Amino acid sequence: IRDMMSDRHNLALTYDAWLAAAENNESVGRAAGLQIARIPIEPDAFARWCAERGVEPGSAARMEYVSEKSAENDA
Repeated sequence: IRDMMSDRHNLALTYDAWLAAAENNESVGRAAGLQIARIPIEPDAFARWCAERGVEPGSAARMEYVSEKSAENDA
């Protein structure tokens, strides 16, 4: 999935590095009193979602995608 992102230079080079950072961010968020939900980004589905909306797959698109998926999970 990293290869498809327009901001890949800002993303961890390995899954293990990404996972460590993600788990740290979750811990920091929980400590701050935030509710944390994991929203997986499946590469093919995300690419289709971006194409349908005409958006570049990057940070802003990921945030919008997970926000939309989170709302669907809450419904």
